[in-house]
Amino acid sequence: MGITRTFKVGDELPPLVKHMTQEAINLFEGSAGHRGPSQFTDEATARQTLGTSSTVASGRMSLTFGLELLRRYFGADVYNRGGMVDLRFLRPVRPGDAITFSGKITAISKEADGNRVSVEVTAANQKGDVTAVGAGSCVVPSGFFPPEE
Repeated sequence: MGITRTFKVGDELPPLVKHMTQEAINLFEGSAGHRGPSQFTDEATARQTLGTSSTVASGRMSLTFGLELLRRYFGADVYNRGGMVDLRFLRPVRPGDAITFSGKITAISKEADGNRVSVEVTAANQKGDVTAVGAGSCVVPSGFFPPEE
């Protein structure tokens, strides 16, 4: 933990862009053990189940990318010990969409093991439509912060 890093309220996380393809959606669903047609993998089932003209990506897929955004920012060694994300899904994500996940630090509070850095998380498609919003946080060990004066 020899690296000191500064975290400040208002800091923006580097955005994460994900290009949604039907192949990626199918692989994601398959990795979760889902087999057979669903509104995520089959257009006919999506029409029948959702009344849409195409499939959609599951909210779990967006949640995974929200986790990736924070994990990349804080580093796996820190985030995997004390990180979390909670998203609310507002609009469907469809094959062909480019979804940009962004974050901004909203608060920093002291805890026994370090400082909890809270982040507002937003996902938006290529048209600027917000597809998900929420929050995440990570407990960053004190050694990552400059010493207090």
